[in-house]
Amino acid sequence: MNFISKRILVVEDEEIIRISLVKLLERHHYKTEQAVSVKAALNTFNLNEFDLIISDLRLPGGSGAELIGAVGNVPVLIMTSFASLRSAVDIMRQGAADYISKPFDHEELISSVKRILDHESHGSVPITTTQAPLLGNSPETLNILNTIRKVAPTNAPVLISGETGSGKQAIARAIHHASTLSDRLFTVINCVTVAENEIKHYIDLVTKQNDPASVFLRDLCQLPANLQDNILKLIKTSNVRVVASTTRDLNELSKIGLFREDLWLAINVIHIEVLPLRARPADIVQLTDYFLGQFSQQLNYAVTISKNGMHSLSQNTWPGNIKELKNTLYQAAILLEAGEQISPAMLGLDHQSGSPTQKQHQTSLAMSANGDDALSLTNYFTQFVLDNQDTMSETILAEKLGISRKSLWQRRNKLGISRKTD
Repeated sequence: MNFISKRILVVEDEEIIRISLVKLLERHHYKTEQAVSVKAALNTFNLNEFDLIISDLRLPGGSGAELIGAVGNVPVLIMTSFASLRSAVDIMRQGAADYISKPFDHEELISSVKRILDHESHGSVPITTTQAPLLGNSPETLNILNTIRKVAPTNAPVLISGETGSGKQAIARAIHHASTLSDRLFTVINCVTVAENEIKHYIDLVTKQNDPASVFLRDLCQLPANLQDNILKLIKTSNVRVVASTTRDLNELSKIGLFREDLWLAINVIHIEVLPLRARPADIVQLTDYFLGQFSQQLNYAVTISKNGMHSLSQNTWPGNIKELKNTLYQAAILLEAGEQISPAMLGLDHQSGSPTQKQHQTSLAMSANGDDALSLTNYFTQFVLDNQDTMSETILAEKLGISRKSLWQRRNKLGISRKTD
């Protein structure tokens, strides 16, 4: 596909997000135009001249979903900071080509754009959300891949357990894409924030439609007790394939009355245990190669790592697992000078704690305030907060990032990241 011939309209009222998204798309050789509202888009452009429209859902004066009905065959990718079951399902039912939650990873958005445009050129657009790859060649990961091949064609519920950041959602997506439902919407329910009316709305939709669906219950162990009966009904719905993840032992939680035993038995038909990254170091090389390839595309220069740098990665304990590995490589890639390779010093790893140094966090945040790669570094800030807010207080988070609590609060509000209460 000739990317330079593809025109994309970005409709977003937040200037920093709009400009940064335009820069990201242009680095990938797409032609772009921009608008701040649905009205501005309609009054300024002939929308049917674009190959793709990327729009925020909530815009001043109207919803980005209105653009779906305002164009002919032009696909519309919807972005939303208010992702929920209701909005995701409704957006796809209205005809959106895909939706993506803000804040988003670079590769997720670009992967979605490429997939939509590629399928559009072949006359069809799949209604699947973006996926992260399941990578690794350790015996443990190869065993999981073998299990996926056996389980995916069935309708059996699957429970995936493992530490935060270990790749549970990647496994869930791999199961979905290897199943007979691969052309259907892969709906993610965040059990930490989901509301009862959203679950009931989703159950009503799949029941009335009588159409097979695939759903991923993220962090099932944190589902409030008053919602567990609704999730049990969802699992028992005949045309729904349910995969769930947990960071805690649901059986132990059921024994102390924090989790329904019948719900645990219903979901624990197939159990996949994901070992932490420190227990499968053989996966680090392949994961690193993949991430560096992605960063090379995003930053528009070759990002490589030295042998000593790779050795440093393999010796680290990675308490944050794959997410921490990605973040560590990302900040090193951003700080890389032309012609350099990532060295152990640039990784800034303390092999006892496995955490990047505070100085690097401060440097990255300073660059975020002054540099041109705003979306990259905004994404870095967002990812760091999301990865660590369950284990760090606001005070410690701010300290690690090299900013004040007030600045952390302001950035949370601007980026739409829910605040973790101390």
